[in-house]
Amino acid sequence: MIIEQIALQDPRDLVIQMGAIAISFLVGGISAFISRKLLHFNSQKLDSIFFQSEFPLFLFTFLTQCLTLPIISIFLGSASYFVEIALFMQTALMTTSLLKAFFKNLYIRFFGGLVAWLITIFQAFDLLEPSITYLQSVNFQLGSIKISLFGMIKALISTGFLIYVANSFSNYLSVRLKQKKHLQLSMQLLISKIIKTLLIICSIFIGLSLLGIDLSVFSIFAGAVGVGVAFSLQNIFSNYFSGFIILMDRSIKPGDVISLDEGKTYGIVNKLHARYVSVRTREGKEHLIPNQLIISSKLENWSYSDPHIRMEILFRLSYDSDLLLAQQLLVSIAQKTNRVKKDPSPYVRFSSLIDNAVDLKLRVWVEDPENGTSGIQSDIIIEAWKAFRKHGIRVPYPPREIHSKRPNSLLEDALDLQS
Repeated sequence: MIIEQIALQDPRDLVIQMGAIAISFLVGGISAFISRKLLHFNSQKLDSIFFQSEFPLFLFTFLTQCLTLPIISIFLGSASYFVEIALFMQTALMTTSLLKAFFKNLYIRFFGGLVAWLITIFQAFDLLEPSITYLQSVNFQLGSIKISLFGMIKALISTGFLIYVANSFSNYLSVRLKQKKHLQLSMQLLISKIIKTLLIICSIFIGLSLLGIDLSVFSIFAGAVGVGVAFSLQNIFSNYFSGFIILMDRSIKPGDVISLDEGKTYGIVNKLHARYVSVRTREGKEHLIPNQLIISSKLENWSYSDPHIRMEILFRLSYDSDLLLAQQLLVSIAQKTNRVKKDPSPYVRFSSLIDNAVDLKLRVWVEDPENGTSGIQSDIIIEAWKAFRKHGIRVPYPPREIHSKRPNSLLEDALDLQS
């Protein structure tokens, strides 16, 4: 055991080894300082490692100790066990500094550093190989497959790390794809989701292979399990594959204004998920609509090929009003309203003549339907009401007739009141 060998060494040898370790730290610190002054990297990640972490100090100290280890061993005439422990500690320190520089996830930093220091401590006490041997001797029988405790730990750590790397890489790829302006958002989401799914599946397969499981055994019962899963998860798989169809045919994309259920559900497509589409309404409510419903139902996409839409505002005027003047006023008001397009120009259409009024429709084109249409309608109606009052244009009141079943008694009551 290294600790026991250190205890048996001459105190003078230990002092020499400690001095060599101190000198190696000094040389490592000077080398790290010089490298930070002279070196410059085009990569932001490498710059953060060399200029914002302790990795250069630990690296150059480790290299210096590696060079001094054989020299001290020859000079002392025996093994330098204290320097060896220092090397193990430098390796753990380099690992933790790299984890701190590369990963923002606290769990990765904690578990990575824990594993590095456990290996260092076990190696210092010569317990690493006996511990591995013991873990390999503890077996679990799963049918004809024998799984060791060491293999299970190794598979869990490797699979978790690979899944984290897969998620990080897919997020990085998603950011890079967003910079490609020639790719539509639906294609960007499709590529990133396919790559993420494949990477996670590969990570799971690698973890199973590390357990010692022959992946070919899955072909034996894959058919039976697949039939059962297909029946029990039919709707889930239907929504999942419908999501891929939506991404591939590009019928909707984030930012589109859509309407479902004959206008009952109206809002902006917020996100496209594997199972559902998130639609955010003007009231702040977020509808999670299954992908299968998007595929099978009638859907209105207000911004599929053209983001501009036409809206109609109904007015009803009396017969004695100046209809031509009302038409000019409405067109002028619409042209001055915010968010209304000047080309095509707003116009008025007279639709019908009813008992006591003329129905007409003001039609305007809106260039940003994702911001709603009720505000435009409200602004136009308010300004039209002001203009109609100013120019004497009247809105008709529905006629009312009062019929009395006892006209004589009412007349007598009125005469009695006068008398």
